[in-house]
Amino acid sequence: MQSQQSEPENAAMEAVFLYKGILDAYEAVGTELIGPDVLEDHVLPRMVYYVKEFLPEAFSEETDSDTLSSELKKFMENFKKKVDQAFDKGSVQDLTMEDIWKLRAAIFGYESVFIEILGEAAIKNYVFMRMSDILSAYLPERMLNPTAPLKEKLEAYVDFIKEHDFVGYARVKYDKNKVTIAANRCAFARIHDSEAYRNLDVRFCPWGMIASAIVTAHQGREALLSSSLFTTTGSVSDIAIKEEK
Repeated sequence: MQSQQSEPENAAMEAVFLYKGILDAYEAVGTELIGPDVLEDHVLPRMVYYVKEFLPEAFSEETDSDTLSSELKKFMENFKKKVDQAFDKGSVQDLTMEDIWKLRAAIFGYESVFIEILGEAAIKNYVFMRMSDILSAYLPERMLNPTAPLKEKLEAYVDFIKEHDFVGYARVKYDKNKVTIAANRCAFARIHDSEAYRNLDVRFCPWGMIASAIVTAHQGREALLSSSLFTTTGSVSDIAIKEEK
């Protein structure tokens, strides 16, 4: 009999579909702007670093980085098929928490590659726009409805991530030129105290990225997510917007 998973683990497992949308956007834009070998040449070495940060219990300090890189390459080759099958089944029971942490490592690996090679603006100008298209397959239609007011979409979004227990608390503060998305008691918060976060190697909270993609779909490229502020249990992300009439 399988052991029952905790609520944070269940939430993290369910979040895989949204996080795959982020990964798909990074991969598509990275292939276009950096080259077809972006994963092997640039992302995998960074994934090794993040996996060791996020899964310290699984890897000793003596773990060979080349071996781990090879294992992660195989993981990436099989992961999308595994997630697509889970999505078709409507169940994440065939996914593991280790899969989810590796997915997080891949996302942050791409983020660091983009910042180093293309600059942070490439994430804001290209990845968020691509995300807004990809996430339409995973987010409720009301969050991407072109006729709905932006405020209504973002309030629906924070309700969505709370209802699915991705976070224990979330709110949106809406000003005429800025939206602030605050999330607390995140299902992934245990890694916020890792060296990667303390050194600011991670700049964008995925929940803030998804919110920014919703804004981008609504307003276009003028929407900009500044670097997220991480706390030990959550994050605060500011998104610059155009004032709506």
